Amino acid sequence: HSSCSQNLFLKDRYGASQLVIFVNNLQGVQSCFFNATYTISLENSFNTVGSGSSASLTTLLGNIELGNQIIPFDFSDDISGTVLQPDTVYDGTPLKLDVVIDLTVISNNQVSTFITAISPSGFVCSDIDTLNFVSGLAPPPNIPTRSPTSSPTASPAPTPDPEETACALRPGIVCQVLNGGGLLTCDNIVPPPNQECTSGVPISELDFIYRGGGCTNNVLNCVGGGANTDQVWITIESAAQNILWNQLTEKGSIMSLRGIDNQMEVTISTVVDGRADTELLRYDILTNCTATAGLTLKDRYGALELAEFTIRDGDILVANYAYAVVLITYDIELEFNTVIKAQITSARSTGGLVSNQITETFTPPAESIGRRTRYIFGTESYFIDLIDGGIDQEYAFELDVIANSASNVNLPCNANTAFGFSAN
Repeated sequence: HSSCSQNLFLKDRYGASQLVIFVNNLQGVQSCFFNATYTISLENSFNTVGSGSSASLTTLLGNIELGNQIIPFDFSDDISGTVLQPDTVYDGTPLKLDVVIDLTVISNNQVSTFITAISPSGFVCSDIDTLNFVSGLAPPPNIPTRSPTSSPTASPAPTPDPEETACALRPGIVCQVLNGGGLLTCDNIVPPPNQECTSGVPISELDFIYRGGGCTNNVLNCVGGGANTDQVWITIESAAQNILWNQLTEKGSIMSLRGIDNQMEVTISTVVDGRADTELLRYDILTNCTATAGLTLKDRYGALELAEFTIRDGDILVANYAYAVVLITYDIELEFNTVIKAQITSARSTGGLVSNQITETFTPPAESIGRRTRYIFGTESYFIDLIDGGIDQEYAFELDVIANSASNVNLPCNANTAFGFSAN
């Protein structure tokens, strides 16, 4: 019956068809789906003492978690080279992401972003941000089509009394993988499928780590005595003369390179006043990934160690990582659909390898936690070896929060959460 003399329900199946949207004069448009658009905004804010520096944007990437689906994104090409002056916002190409959310299924939605930039003195700065919400807490209004006479509606529930109603907190442990361009997440930290790049297929990305050292027998045209200082200036140029990297680099830091062709030249120099000065080492690396000139994870190429290579097999990107850089963020906010403010009195985390748990006590926030307030207690980072890390790669984290209602200390709202992942 399509006249609604008999109710139709969204998502009901009728033979090989399924009802996902209907329109009528009484109820208007009713749909199972919501077209969401996320817009990323960028701002170069003053620091805590009220001063700032211009920032040249280099990388902007992340992923969208839509229930169990993970959608990576990379806006690096859109923002690379854009300079933000202090206390200004990005006004270039709109950074928008469109997704379709099924409102009839309760799902967790999260957008995670990671950005890097370079100051005029060559220092690398970075930041992360996340947005998290649950969709499908209730079905879209009027999921069944209504008969001509609709049932009476209820009045809204009264605002709870803060003197008699306890607060409700939602502690969070956010896990992010900072390397991998969105292809590596905390749900799939596994050893690389390939440790050698010899297939000859196109390379999408290479990651190197500055370790220090001199010429090795797997590089070409090597000139110089070596580079071993903790801080150097590294310039990497492709055979097509694309600048892949050109900045001050700390020992142990990861360099993500895109625009790879068959060969690249690496120049390492001393640093004076935040800029490149005396050349220490210069050499070429073949990057065509053939059987005769392949690349191997964790091998040294001069002063650099290969940490990752991503190849393109048709329309599929295959990422091969020797390491995972994991950031754990502990935070707290009110539970969804609650309004009673909470006063945190203490918070403690326990985390790390299951075999070596470390406990940290956080300073509670001075202000109470209200609606739309997200307080970050602290962060932890882990550099995980995915090749030679051994079998002890189980990580577990827990956050305990002691709190009470801001209007009544006799109404506690303590909270606890736990999270874990495996890297093998």
